[in-house]
Amino acid sequence: MYKVIMAPTEGSDTERTALSVAVKLARRFDAELRLVRVETAPMVVESEVRQPVLEITEQTLREERLARLRKLEALGTECRALGDIRVITALEDGRIAPTLRDYATRFNVDLIVMSSHSRGGVTRITLGSVTDYLIRNTNIPVLVVKQSASFLGATFEETAPRIVVPLDGSELAEKILPEIVALASRLNATVSLLHVLTPATYSQKEIMQPGLPWWDADIENAESYLAHAASNLAEEGLTVSKDVVLSEDVATAILDYSTRTSADLIAIATRGGGGMSRFVFGTVADEVTRKAPTSLFVFHPKLSEVTGATMRHSETHNVVGA
Repeated sequence: MYKVIMAPTEGSDTERTALSVAVKLARRFDAELRLVRVETAPMVVESEVRQPVLEITEQTLREERLARLRKLEALGTECRALGDIRVITALEDGRIAPTLRDYATRFNVDLIVMSSHSRGGVTRITLGSVTDYLIRNTNIPVLVVKQSASFLGATFEETAPRIVVPLDGSELAEKILPEIVALASRLNATVSLLHVLTPATYSQKEIMQPGLPWWDADIENAESYLAHAASNLAEEGLTVSKDVVLSEDVATAILDYSTRTSADLIAIATRGGGGMSRFVFGTVADEVTRKAPTSLFVFHPKLSEVTGATMRHSETHNVVGA
């Protein structure tokens, strides 16, 4: 399914983990790996520039660009040696996020793999905000690799990664499932479907425990919903488990569950909403991405493919990709 994988790079050592994951995925999917670095135009701060200074500046810029190109090509050579795969390097010019988006579209990229610097607030204006931008403005799955995460580690071929997939009963959330089938089947991964049941009324919030009529009905509906989804995945040959948890906070419940079950990856769909002033792509999805100690697989499906966020079984769910 994934034939072209793009790995944006800015030449830092913190990207090593993400590049290692990209190489391993390219090898497993027999895919082409494209290492892409984007250069932004230098800002002119002097109102008057003498000719000799201009010539020196232009020469310096050419030398710096050549040095970056050589470093990028060296990285490509290193990736080829690691994975015996086809690697293409590209040094592009322009604004980082839009240029990466356009490049991914131009070369029919199927998957974007990039590192997360775990930055928050207004400091998320480099690769962190680029990740947000690509999730919001493309319909390409983005694998956000946390530097300390275990996903596709050194023992990749000997292990079966565990993928947690939060589902809330909406068509939007379920758009992640075909992507998970493709990913998990090639990685021999196990899949844990998770449904976070949230209180719909004040009385439910005050007494959050099974055994009461309303909770029993909601839990039964949620388990039935997950059983149907699990059955569909099992038909694709995947090993699937399912769990329903009670919580007032969906994002916290997803994170706690992933930690408790030693998940290697959280896979989540998002509407791709959120204003630039917030540097987010979705309430729950963004919080999970920022706080998760594990890597994440985030997918923003095309709006035309989502006819509605219909709750099929219970009206007590929060939308995961809100």
